[in-house]
Amino acid sequence: MEATLFLADSAQTSPDGKLHALGIGWTHTSSPVSAPSAVAFILHVPWGETNRRIKWTLDLIDADGNPVVVQTGPETFSSIHMENEIEVGRPPGTKPGADINVPFAINVTPMPLPPDKTFVWILKAGEREWRATFATRPAQQNAPS
Repeated sequence: MEATLFLADSAQTSPDGKLHALGIGWTHTSSPVSAPSAVAFILHVPWGETNRRIKWTLDLIDADGNPVVVQTGPETFSSIHMENEIEVGRPPGTKPGADINVPFAINVTPMPLPPDKTFVWILKAGEREWRATFATRPAQQNAPS
């Protein structure tokens, strides 16, 4: 199985199996992240792996490999982790041996990430993994008065 993974300003999938995205391919963002963003990917499922369950996970880690943890309530914290299980069928008329593309769009609310740091989204499906790295910009220094 292969995947195409990228960062965008926003993304969505359509019922006809297309992935639509705006602001694709950025690698640096404001800090703290003040605007929503999206993680978008396409799983390219080989013919021989269709009609069976496929689990995927998506995690956000820091440059040291630690999970990024955000506050989710007054006294609760959680790592950024998503997972799903899919089963890809073979659409009628698809020629034997063809890959089946399955798009995903995950829109992420603004996160209070520290400035001048590197982060990595890690997508895992089956025995494979793909990475999309990004960095937050350094904090802006106020000019002396």
